[in-house]
Amino acid sequence: MIPRYALFATPLAFIAALPLCAQLTVLTQFNPSNTGGTCGIAYNSPAAEIMVIGCSASTIDRYAEDGTFISSATMVGGSANDVDIDMSPADLTLNGTFVAQGQLLLVNGESGAAEIYAIDEATNQVIDTLVAGFGDSHVVGGSYHPQRGTFFLVQDNVPGGFEENRVAEIDATTGDTLYTFSVQPYFDVNYGDLDISPVSGNLFIVSSSDDGIAEFTADGVFITEHLLPVGVTNLSGIALDNDLQGAWVCNTSGVVFKLGNFPVAIPEPHNSDANMLLSPNPARERAQLTLEVTEASSYLIILRDMAGRPVRALFQGRLPMGRRTIDLDLSLISTGPYTVTVESATRTSARKLMVTR
Repeated sequence: MIPRYALFATPLAFIAALPLCAQLTVLTQFNPSNTGGTCGIAYNSPAAEIMVIGCSASTIDRYAEDGTFISSATMVGGSANDVDIDMSPADLTLNGTFVAQGQLLLVNGESGAAEIYAIDEATNQVIDTLVAGFGDSHVVGGSYHPQRGTFFLVQDNVPGGFEENRVAEIDATTGDTLYTFSVQPYFDVNYGDLDISPVSGNLFIVSSSDDGIAEFTADGVFITEHLLPVGVTNLSGIALDNDLQGAWVCNTSGVVFKLGNFPVAIPEPHNSDANMLLSPNPARERAQLTLEVTEASSYLIILRDMAGRPVRALFQGRLPMGRRTIDLDLSLISTGPYTVTVESATRTSARKLMVTR
């Protein structure tokens, strides 16, 4: 029999079973010939092209993955120091206007509230503009969240007080600020940027004053900081590779790197059980857990956060041998990555689960 206190007695043991963050590696790098110190970067996966913006530059420069210069386009909205570019990861609506997947998005946070431009990737013509209800002349990065249908913006440490080091979720139609959270005390943003995993929905934030990449859930829960490889410093931009093989980053010295071992997806725990199936995954209000019970016994099924802390007991009782399907109630669970653990007196098995709203 599993004692009632087992729900709270096992977190430390479970943390030991959580995956360790793989060390980021440098897969390739180049110095963009037509660009100086860089403040923003985007990756066009279908074309295998990298686009970068120099700090206070007047053009967006396009390069092949080997660093060969391709072309330049005039910077929309004027030159800026606090600026970012991104590719739209999905079809979206900006200020009421349809924007197709693969178009260029530009965030200009140089003066007052941030402005988000949707730009035709082929013609460099502005499709539409959204003025965000966030920004104190220092929004340095942003990206569209395909799972939530909103934009996320990050502001640097210059404004001071409540406004510094702050991330905001922005309504893509109205520009209203839906909510904000501070990245402190975990991270400090100087020159910097933010991008979003299309798999986990987590935010990855870089800064020229930090030697790692901070990972947060979209609800502002700090997950971890991924240390940078030796020689990679002063990051000012990040663009996740759409083929999920890595991330392109740039720094204030004007170097572009492609990083490998990048944690775009939610890693399976080390005690992951292939006989445990969660469906749907990602899930919203409910999910079904199907598992092969090899020993008739008392079981405790727990939803845990990525630090191994118990969030909710999903099931407690005796299960007979055989294949079983259990309905899991996920109502009132915040969006983010979790692990579902099945615990008995003799073993613990786990599977990852993404909760969305």
